[in-house]
This record gives sequence, C-alpha cells and structure tokens, in this order.
Amino acid sequence: MASHFNNQSQDEPGSYASLPGLGSRGFVSHNMTDVKSRATSLKEPGCHPSRWIYELINNNFTTCDMFNRARSIALDVPFDWEHTHRLVVNGNQSFATDHRKVVSSVCLDCHFHFVFKISWDVSHTHELCQASRATWPMREDMYPWHHLAWAGSEPDHIVSAEHSHYYPLQAREHFACVAPPCTFQVTLDVSTPRLGSRWVNVLQDSETIMRELDKARKLEPERYQTATDEWSRQAPINLNTYLKDLLEGSEPHTKRSISKRNKRFAVVFGARSYPLFKELGFDETVDMVDGIDHGSFTPAYPMPSPNDDGHTDIGSYRGYIEDVRNEVQALIYRTGQAPEQPSLISTTLHAILGCTEVPGINGNALVYVERYKLLGVLPNQPPEVVANAYFRQWELLPSKRKQLIDALMHVAFDCGDEGLSHFAMTQSSLFDSQLEVQGSTDDDGVVNEALLYLGLAPPNKYPVDAIVEAFRKKLREKPADASTAREMLMQIAQSSKDDNYQANLLMEVDKLSLATAKYVLGIKESEPEVAWLKYGEDLLENTSEPAERSFLVEAYATLAEHASLGAVATKAQHLREKYLGQMPVPEEPLGDQTLPVGLNNIGNTCYLNSLLQYLYTVRAVREIVTNYEAFKLDLSDDSIQKRRLGGNRMEMDRGEAVVAQAFVQELAELFHMLRTSDKKATRPSQRLANAVLLSTRRLLEDTKTDPAPTPVETTPPPLPARPSPVEREAPPSPPSSTPSLLPSDAATPSDLTLSSESHPTASRRSSSTLIEVEEDTLPPLVSMEDSTAIPSEKSAMQVDAKMLDAGISGDGMQKMTDDEPANVDVSMADVADESQEIDRKVLRALEHQTRSSGTDQQDVEEVIGSIISLLQAAIRPSHVDESTGIQYEKIIETFFVTTVNYTKKFGEKDYQHEISYDRSITAFPAPEGRCSLYDALGQNFDQQVLEESNLSRYTAIKTLPPILHVLIQRTQSAGTKNDNPVIIPETLYLDRYMDAPHDSPEFERRKRDWVLSSRLADLRKLEMEAGSADDYGALLERAGQARQVGPEGDEVQAEGADDPMAVDSLEEVDASQEEDWSFDGPVDDDYVLISKGRSESRAKAQLKDQEQGPEGIAEVEQKVRQMISEEIKEREQALEEDYNRSQEHPYQLEAVICHRGRLSSGHYWVWIRDFEDGVWRCYNDGEVGVETDTEKVLRDLSTGGEPYYLCYVRDKDKEELVSVPKREYASS
Repeated sequence: MASHFNNQSQDEPGSYASLPGLGSRGFVSHNMTDVKSRATSLKEPGCHPSRWIYELINNNFTTCDMFNRARSIALDVPFDWEHTHRLVVNGNQSFATDHRKVVSSVCLDCHFHFVFKISWDVSHTHELCQASRATWPMREDMYPWHHLAWAGSEPDHIVSAEHSHYYPLQAREHFACVAPPCTFQVTLDVSTPRLGSRWVNVLQDSETIMRELDKARKLEPERYQTATDEWSRQAPINLNTYLKDLLEGSEPHTKRSISKRNKRFAVVFGARSYPLFKELGFDETVDMVDGIDHGSFTPAYPMPSPNDDGHTDIGSYRGYIEDVRNEVQALIYRTGQAPEQPSLISTTLHAILGCTEVPGINGNALVYVERYKLLGVLPNQPPEVVANAYFRQWELLPSKRKQLIDALMHVAFDCGDEGLSHFAMTQSSLFDSQLEVQGSTDDDGVVNEALLYLGLAPPNKYPVDAIVEAFRKKLREKPADASTAREMLMQIAQSSKDDNYQANLLMEVDKLSLATAKYVLGIKESEPEVAWLKYGEDLLENTSEPAERSFLVEAYATLAEHASLGAVATKAQHLREKYLGQMPVPEEPLGDQTLPVGLNNIGNTCYLNSLLQYLYTVRAVREIVTNYEAFKLDLSDDSIQKRRLGGNRMEMDRGEAVVAQAFVQELAELFHMLRTSDKKATRPSQRLANAVLLSTRRLLEDTKTDPAPTPVETTPPPLPARPSPVEREAPPSPPSSTPSLLPSDAATPSDLTLSSESHPTASRRSSSTLIEVEEDTLPPLVSMEDSTAIPSEKSAMQVDAKMLDAGISGDGMQKMTDDEPANVDVSMADVADESQEIDRKVLRALEHQTRSSGTDQQDVEEVIGSIISLLQAAIRPSHVDESTGIQYEKIIETFFVTTVNYTKKFGEKDYQHEISYDRSITAFPAPEGRCSLYDALGQNFDQQVLEESNLSRYTAIKTLPPILHVLIQRTQSAGTKNDNPVIIPETLYLDRYMDAPHDSPEFERRKRDWVLSSRLADLRKLEMEAGSADDYGALLERAGQARQVGPEGDEVQAEGADDPMAVDSLEEVDASQEEDWSFDGPVDDDYVLISKGRSESRAKAQLKDQEQGPEGIAEVEQKVRQMISEEIKEREQALEEDYNRSQEHPYQLEAVICHRGRLSSGHYWVWIRDFEDGVWRCYNDGEVGVETDTEKVLRDLSTGGEPYYLCYVRDKDKEELVSVPKREYASS
C-alpha cells in the first residue's frame, strides 16, 4: 500500500501496531441492549454524534431512511422542511433523570417537532463513553465518544397507534452506541406541525384582517377609534397571549373566556377562526342578541403536570398547547416582530450526546464525500475522533475493512496530521500483510455469522448436505429473505478451499434446484408433476410482500423448467403475470430519416440514453464494437487472470469478463439499430442496461428475488455527492484515486477509494466463484475516477513491490500474448466445464434480471465509468508499461488523462508528487453567481494553501487524452444542487493547467497567476456583497464585523463533555427557556392580561443608538465599490494576457450532458455537435432536435445550472476522433 510497515513500531509506547481486535487490551465488558442488538445486526455504518446531529438537521442521514420516506408522502405542512433545521427547545417538556434525558424541540422555520429521548442502563453509567478518556495514540478499548448506529424504525402500526391530534407522530427512529460497554441509546421522534397550512395562512392573512378592521371602523367608528393598522399583523401575537394565559392558569376556575364581541378578537380572528379555537380545545357558546352573537370561547383546562419535577408529558393536552404556542412564537419570529433572538439547542444537544460542535462545518463540501460517510466523522475533527470512529466501524462493518483503511488514509491526508497519517499507514500495511498470510480464511467472522444465520453452530465442519438442508429451511421459513440466505450460503462456499464443496453450494446460490423449489413450495418428493399444479397459489395469496412473491414465483418457475407437463409451464406464466405483472411494449413510430435515431426509456434511464448517444459518436468505441473480434479478450482462465484494468490495475473474475463481452455484443446490436432503423426511436435492451447499471453480484443475486421480465419504473439518478469544497479557504483536493495516503476522491464526483457502494461496477475482483463476494471486501475493478497514484522517488510514501503485477517482466512496453500456458493441477476438462457453467449462469442472470429500484445513488459520471470499465474488461491490452504495470488498450488511450498532484510543506523547497490516471477532470461552479469554466477548473488545479496543515498543493495535467471529459460538480455538502451557471467555451485551451518544471519561466508565471486568481476571487466575492447591500454602510459594517472575529471561536468545549450523563448538563434547557423568546401581545376590553415585556425605554434607547452613526458613509462606500471594480478589471486583464501567451492545447466542445431537477430526481438529455454537418443536435430520449446556431447553444448552456458533463475533443484531429453516423436509410 502506501508505505512499508516497520516492525519496530510494535515496540513503541502506546503502540497502535495491530489491527482492531487483534492487539493486547484489558478486559472489555459487552453490555447489550435490545436496541443495540438491532443496531449491530443491521451491519450499517454508524457515526460520531456530531455527524449524527449534522445529518439530522440537514435531512440527510447516511443510513436511516426517515427523510426519504417523508419525501415519498404528501404532508399537510405550512412550510417546506427541506432546509437546515434550526431547533429551539420546549423547556417544559425537557427533563433529565439519573438514567434518561428528554429534549423536546421545534424547528424555527418549518415547525416540525423533534423529540430526543436519550436513555442508558443506570447500572452501567460508569461504563458510558466519556470524552475525558481520549488519548493519543488512541487505544481501542478507551471509548471516549459514542458511536451511533441506526437500529431501525418503529413499526408502522405502533406509530399509527400513537399518532393523535395532540401528537401527530410521523416517524420514530432508534439509534444506539455500539461501543461494547456502553448502553447509551437515542430514540428520535419526529412529528408534524400542530397548526396546519390552513391556520397558518389565517394567522398571516393581514389583508383580510385589514378589510375586517376597515369594515368595523365604518360600522362602529367610536369603538374602533384607537384601533391601529398594526392589528392586521398581530394575529400570532394575540394568539400567543391567549395560549400563555391558558397555560399559566393555576386552577380550572381561573380560566377566562374570550368574548366574540371583543373588538380585537372580532377583527383579528372573527368567524373565520372559530374552527381554529375549537381545534385548540375551546368550548364555544352562542348567545344571539338582535341577530348578533354575543357568545364566547372558553378554553379547556390543561391539567398541570403530574410529574414530580413538573415537566409536561408529551402528547398531553397541555403538551399540545405548548407545542402550538411554540409554533405561534416561531411565526412571530418569522415576521420580524420578535424582541430578541431565540436560543438554538445545538450546543446543548452536542453536550448531551457527549461531543462538541465542529467549527465552520456548514458549507464544507467534504462532508458527504464517501470516506467521511464510511468512517462516520466530519471534516476537521481531531485525530482521536477519527481513530475512535475507525475502531467502531471496524466492528460494525467487517466486510468493508479494506475500504475503511483507505478512507482512514484519505481523511488523514485531508487533515494533515502526522500522527493520524502514521496510524493510517501502519493499519494499511498490517492489513496487507494479514491478507497474504490468511488467504481465504474467515478473518472477519463472516462465515461464523453465516452459519448462525442458517441455524448452525460454528465452526464449519458440516457436510454439503447439512448446509443445504439448513439453507432450504431458512428459505421456507422466510421466503422474503431469500437474497440474504443466498448471500450467507455464498460466504460459506467461498471460505472453502475444496472446489467440489464450493461448487455444490454455489449451485444452490445461483439457481434454485428442483429439490429446493419443491421444499419451499411444500411439495413432497414422491408427488407426480400433475400434483404440482395445486401448489403455489395459496402461498402467494397469503403474502403481499413483493420480495416473497418474487421468490415464490421463481420457485414455481424452477418447477416449470424441469417439468414435462405443459400445464406446469402455463401455470408458472399465469403466476408471473398475476403476481408480478407485465408491461406491453408500444409500437415505435417512423422517424425523420435525416435525423439520428432517438432512444426511448426502459424505466427512467435517460442518463444511460444520453451516454449511449454520445458514445455512439466516438470512433474508438464504434471500432471496438463493430470489429470486436480484433480486440476481444480471450476467455481462457489464464487471460482473465492476467488482465489488469485501468490505472489501478484491477483484477477481474470470469463472471465480470462474461458480462463485459455480453455488453459489447448488446452495444453492437444497439449501434446496428441506430444505424439502420427507420423508426423515430429505438430502445436499448434490458440486457445492456443490466450489464451497465448492475454489478455482477446484483445480477446473480437479485434475479432470484425478482425474476419478472418487465423492468419496474425507476427514478432518475441523483447527482453525485460533492467531493470537495469550492471556498478558497478549503479548496478541492487534487484528483487522485490511490491506495496511498493521497485523497483519491477529492476532485471527483464521489469517493475514489477502493470501493463505492453507489457504483455497481466498482466490484471487480479476482475470484473463482460464480457470484462476487460482498462488494466492499476487496478492491473494485475501477475506482470512481478509475485513477491510480504512483509516488515519485521524492514522495514520502513508498510503493510495495507487491502492488505491481508480478507476472509482468521485460523492458519497457511489453507486448501481451494469450498463448502462455497456465500452471494448473486440475483436469482441463473440469476447468472447461466449470468455465462453461459460470458463463451460462452469468448470461442467464443478465438476461432475466430486472432493476427494481433503478440506479440508486448513481449518476451519469458513475454510469459512464461503468461503461468504460466494461469496454476495458471486454478487450485485451496491446502493451504494458513495465514501470507502472498499467495495461494499455484503446479505451485508456482514448479517454484517460494523466495528472500530477504536487504537495509541499511550508518551508520546504521541493514538492512531493504523485501521478494519477483519471477518466475525467472536475470543475466546481462558483458558490454564488456565474463563473467561467476556466475558473471552475481552477478550483481543482490551482494552488491551495492549507494553513492548518502547513501545506500547499496543486494539480497539473501531465498528458492529455484525445477525448477529455469534464465533470461539473454541482452537488453541495448540504445535499442541494449548485445551479449557478458555468460559462462553457467552444474552444477550451488547457495550457494553463499543463505540467511544467518548477525552475521554468512557465511555472513562475503560473505562481503569479495563482496569486492573481486568488485575489480576483476575493474581490468578486466582496463586489457581490457590496452589490447586494441595499443601505450604505452595510459593506463597511460587514467588514468591521469580520475583523472582530477572534481566536476564541477556534475551539468550543461543550459543557458536560467529560461527563455527558450529568443531570446539570440540561440546565440550559429547563423551563425557564420557555420564556427566552416569548411575545406577549396586546389584548383589550373584557380580556386584559398583564405580561412581562421588554422595557420600552430600553428599546427606544437602542433605536436611537442605531439611528446615530458616522457621517459620509455613502461617499466612502461608493469609492470603495469603484476601487473594487477597477482592480477586478486590472487583474482580469493581467490574467488574460498570461493565458493568451500559450494556446498549444486547444480542445473543441463536442457534447454536453445536462440535468434538470433536484439531486435525487430530474431528467437528463445531451447536446451533441456534428462537426461534419456544422449543427448541434439535442437528444432527449426518443426526441432529436437540431440547432444550427452554435452561439445560441453555448449561450443557453452558459446561463443555467443544467450542464453537468462536458466532452471535449482534441481540435487538430477532431474529425478523426468523433463523428455522427448517418442512417443507412437516409443515405440511400
């Protein structure tokens, strides 16, 4: 990996020279609770509490699906909840005991209620995680911080039972700390606002109130003589007062009625609000006198708290009124009538969870990069926090330990901490060494876990028949869990070194045997085929679970495959149609023969269609597809074992090679249809889509639980999680995907570590099995950018010789041959039979698999990576670079860019550098406003100064490919899309990003340009702020405020961090906070309340102070604005002159893939340029349009946030690299 492990480190004091769970440590108690047991059994990643809080308030849990469920249903809520929540406490409902804490809160903006119920076993209080135990080096058995893992949702029937008018519970989620001795657990209740949209609109309808006031003034001028227009905005204030009086009444007899004739009530609320007061529990009386209702509303008495400490029971009538009052107070704050700012609970919540807030985390684009999600930490957290999270995730995710180590190394690089870097490299070396020794042994206990799941006690000393019998029993008991049972059986099979044992088990994994199908359906072995007809229907009728139905239909389909009785096959088809359904394929209309053929959707695959249309124009791809025999990889085991893919030199197994070849065959058929069809549009085959969008493991596993041939409608894929920041203070890391310490994913659309859950083809491993192992247990075929890093001799990292392919020898570029014999000790006939069986199974799975959920967490960049990987896996290399071990072929030569990532510590003279190979480069739109593509790329390539790490770094392009892909990274850390326009040039000159010697004039000019660019960014930001200031002085005031920020905010220590269970840590959320932002409005006539308010004289004094200020601000600020504008022009001119000096690397824009919509949904289409015809064509699924005006196309693309993936082609030979094939019908 990144360095050699030095055994001397084992003797260091406080050594961490062992993998988690293998070092010497004292006795550790394992205190289990029901919630904790569920959390650990889910095998989902946990997280540090600070990340848990961040994900919660930003509606983006990594594992918990609460927010996704909420997005799928229609809620009657007054305000959109898709924002960063600002929670304020309901002090009366919050309390603490010796084993429990409850914090009730409401969002200031959307009025959703969040209740945090924290509990622990009081007998194990001393074993709870405590921050005071943190040390460095971190010890695995110290447990300083909680590590919260999702334990699942409360069942729907329980949530429904507790849902009421007083407590409209929407979701209840359970989380538990997974540290072995800790019993800490959190239950999160989320409920909808108590006041629906109707009543919020009534309270805010100032126009209606004003009309009622005018009407009252005309009818009763003397009575309303003192009424003011301010009444129209005071409905929330008045309601708040009524509710306050109701809650503060000490006895039932003290409650007071509200007269309907109360002049303020009659105008501000009136008859239109009567249902609201009834909903709030007020009793209405009607007293008609001369046609006028003199009745009243009398509130119900909210019984006082029965609790000794006086806290209000959540879900009670009193609690309901308190909740309504909180929402009303939030409305008052929203309208700007609040006398003071509310107190948010963020600091208190961090303290209760035993952690501290991370300064400056909002807007940090690294938050949702895969490495931070996998470790469960936030950027810029201390090394102790990172190490602790790594230890806990190691226990939670045994199948992802390789990926955890990679993530640890990348995070260590991000924070620049030497101790954490040493720890990460040591863990990496130890893990690699362990793999060499252990081989295929059960190093992480997955086989034992699989045995236990099937009801067998470890260790595995069972014959095949015993395991198959246990497997069948599990299928019969829980048909809906068939995929899990198959995965467990696969794990057992793969752990065996006995080929026959493994093959017999894998046969059950791949396709149900007849014996298994009979057992599942309850058919006795002795029953004839005609008796089979009475089975299946009753089981299917008794379940509505889709997975269970799919599996049962599959079982009956297995009967049909083995039956000679035609009625069995007929019934199998009947069951498939009845319980799984089918979708008819409509006839495609004839098309304009002068236009290219469009591509229709096969389940919201507009992203795939866009890419296929683009790749159809690339001559290199067409050459491979149409002349495949000249490039085809021999499917001999020897050829597959020798093949290494991409810059990472990844291995592949036979199943992946077969899928790749099937993909090329399907692509050839599609290209033929695009060339010869007379229809307006055709469609890619399901087989092609499956090959691209599903991993080999998914193909072979999921088809057993969903064999229906009709694809289920899917949602368009989201844009990728943003990998790196755009701010100059924390600019994006250079693009790199490396097993070393450098951050391979920092400049790409998703994590480029050796795994990606969201990448279906990222699981490319050397394996002799029919189905892949867990996707994250070994390195994938390609990383997200399919890039690698090769440190130079000056690099601080060393490359283990084992990283290079031991089978490669010779000098320089070595020609690859397929005729070298393999040294094997098994019968070649057996090998041939096994290979044919694997081929048959993979192809069958590819044919019948349907995607039930589309490409979850995929995006266009990932899908094109999948396509590139498949093309590489399908062809043989032409030569190998002996120095790197990289096998070159037409795909890597066409698309892959070579970059150099330079890093230098402050005070050092020489840069360390590494080389990486990427299939695209990344551009970052501006945080605000427009920017050029050059500026967006500069965020990636320009120098970045990391003050805290004492580092500077930049990236340069070493070699350019003929076709260059540019990803415009539009995903922001808060889970929102950056729609700011990027000005896309027709010709892109890449000279400014090319590598140059550090002693050259070109590099000196580049350093000067970095300084100019940095200054320009600051000036533009300041100019934007100045332009948005309505009042003179605002710009200078902001500048003054910025100068007042002191170092005291650098580190925040929350109260109670050392002892998070201390009851007094809730001092700040007691009942007194209920009045911290209360608003007591005026009432009059027969309903008068005396309220505590702010001093009027104090308010007037403050207003007077605000009105006074220095003179001449307007003139000074105008001069400042002018100076900013002039300096911007001057700097831009200087930069432009430098850039125009060299234009030796021009690239022409050939295609732009666009996305419109939100991150999790939307639509893709592509613009493709036809250089021969001089036109642009827009491919929008089955529709193809033409635009002849290049300037118009570029102008439209540069004014919105739709462009996402740009394809540039080398200008000098662009016609030889790309072209748009003409229809054969059109040419004839």
